[in-house]
Amino acid sequence: MYKKLLPLVAATCGFFATAAHADQTNGWFVDGSAGTAHYKATVDGLSGTDSNTAFILNAGWRDQGLIGFEAGYTNLGSLSSTDGYGDHAKLKADGWTFGLDGHFNFNDNWYMSARTGGFQWKLKATLSVNDSYLGSATYRGSEESLGWYGGLGTGYDFNKHWSVGANFDYYSMNKHGYDIGTHIFSVSAEYRF
Repeated sequence: MYKKLLPLVAATCGFFATAAHADQTNGWFVDGSAGTAHYKATVDGLSGTDSNTAFILNAGWRDQGLIGFEAGYTNLGSLSSTDGYGDHAKLKADGWTFGLDGHFNFNDNWYMSARTGGFQWKLKATLSVNDSYLGSATYRGSEESLGWYGGLGTGYDFNKHWSVGANFDYYSMNKHGYDIGTHIFSVSAEYRF
């Protein structure tokens, strides 16, 4: 009789272990990422690429360890360039995000993640011109609008509170002659309450 009960007990224990694991990523979370932002920009017909350091901070909530919402801040870093005449240009981008967030475990520890939503971005530009006849002058401008973002990642859940991962995110900024797409490769850490 005990031999017949053993598979039933094992199956029941497996069910509770699976159910407990599914609860690991429920509820509130905060995460942070740091990595490299790669810009591809077209501004009034001129185009170029460059890269810099970026970071992402998010907080949100997930239901059943799967789909939830997130809100956060993304700093896409700054780019600068100087020509041979002493002229200097700098472009800085950042913004706020709000969207959907997913965390999908495919075994006890490894997961895939996905995120997408709106990106309220702001670009700040500074141009310093050095003219030997007219002197130097500095010009500043900014532009802001609503764009979008999306990302995919994978990582490892150490326990029900902590995980680390690697991510790819894309941010789109497009308005009044600006067409800037920025992708970020980053590493992240997440804490779940």
